Amino acid sequence: MVDKKNILFLNPPGKKIYIRDYYCSKVSKAYYLPQPVDLLMQTAHFNSDHYNLKVIDAIAEKKSVAQTVQEASAFNPDLIIGLIGSASLEEDVAFYVALKQAIPTAKIACSGDALLEEFDAKFKTYNWLDLIITNFYSNGPSLWFTDQADEAQGIVYLENEQVIEKIAKRAKPMDMAVPQQKLFTGNYRMPFANAEPIATVLTNYACPYPCTFCIMSTLPYTPRTAESIIEELKYLKAEGYRFIYFSDQTFYQSKAITKRVLEWMVEVEYGINWMCFSRVDVVDEYQLTLMKKAGCKLIMFGVEWAENERLEHYKKHYTVDQIRATFKLAKELKIQRLGTFLIGVPGQTAASILNTVKFAIEIDADYASFNVAVPRSNTSFREEAIESGLIDASVQVMDQSGERVTMGTGELTRDELQTIKNKAYRSFYFRPSYLFKRLANISNWTEFKAHVIEGTYVLKGIVKKNKED
Repeated sequence: MVDKKNILFLNPPGKKIYIRDYYCSKVSKAYYLPQPVDLLMQTAHFNSDHYNLKVIDAIAEKKSVAQTVQEASAFNPDLIIGLIGSASLEEDVAFYVALKQAIPTAKIACSGDALLEEFDAKFKTYNWLDLIITNFYSNGPSLWFTDQADEAQGIVYLENEQVIEKIAKRAKPMDMAVPQQKLFTGNYRMPFANAEPIATVLTNYACPYPCTFCIMSTLPYTPRTAESIIEELKYLKAEGYRFIYFSDQTFYQSKAITKRVLEWMVEVEYGINWMCFSRVDVVDEYQLTLMKKAGCKLIMFGVEWAENERLEHYKKHYTVDQIRATFKLAKELKIQRLGTFLIGVPGQTAASILNTVKFAIEIDADYASFNVAVPRSNTSFREEAIESGLIDASVQVMDQSGERVTMGTGELTRDELQTIKNKAYRSFYFRPSYLFKRLANISNWTEFKAHVIEGTYVLKGIVKKNKED
């Protein structure tokens, strides 16, 4: 009998609540922490009948560097599939150096926004790194580990000192095995969940829309089959999960597949509430109604700006009027709506940002997330920032949450941008009418607890920044 190989899925420790997720990294704006979806989806490609599997999520489990290295060493992994983030880059690199010294025989494969370009330089700089995962949805790492790299996609590795890149391509619906949620035992929480425990589900990978500031359009869009999604939903219900976070970049993009899944949820009276991301030009009244019937509690929409010119420049390809209409429809159906807004793009003024805040209030968003633009690797937005002289090409450490502003706009300095971002949050969340509405809509203890914890962390962050200003 052949001994099973040990596979470790690892989210490194950090001094802050780092979210290394889907080729994006940031500091949690409050206290929320979703499951690391990159690792979660990789567990679907390593069958526990053939491997010994272990997850260490040092962020969710609040483990120190020493504790994480000790626990990883005790497991003695043959392969480590880990995360690395631009927001935590310096800490992550130091950690992996220590980890490799402790377990020199382990192969280390990493997924993250800090590794998506200049592969040759990355391997030369990070001599502890054996494999770069450029598509965490694929089975590339498992094929590479079993010496079948010629058949793999979505990975980059060295062979005879040459960089070999296996590019992933758009694919037909994938019949994926059920990801192994129960391996993830950390304290995962989302601010809009009204029940616990929470599970993360991905029904499609990447996004076919060309938004220039986003990495997702550069990744190969791949949906899952309705059958594989339904199989996972059955598993989650049986295991006692009570809230689902669909972390698709655009939920309902694969219309027929999503319709089949939602109709099944309605037919069997699935009974678990959920939240998702989508676009205002993807869901109409029929689709929103079906989503509501299937248990949708909240939709996050990328609003970004209140100006059609800027929406078009960055290739959002929808209008302010479409945003208004979809927010109105969702409100009528009693689906909560979160608007995400992007501030700090080249040329943006204080007036433009404040106009965006007014727009968030006008469309009556239940929640607003004001994200500071970051020049993410492998995007044309990064090229624009470099050409505009707003950043140097060597900039790698960046945080979309805005805790550390990476660049000014040409009209606003980094410090001015930080100040106006804080003002945006105060203007939106500290309105008496808003506070009353939020309190009035709390339906149970889980929601109350989430509001108190998240609100406390947001308030602490604003007070801290005000003192620094």
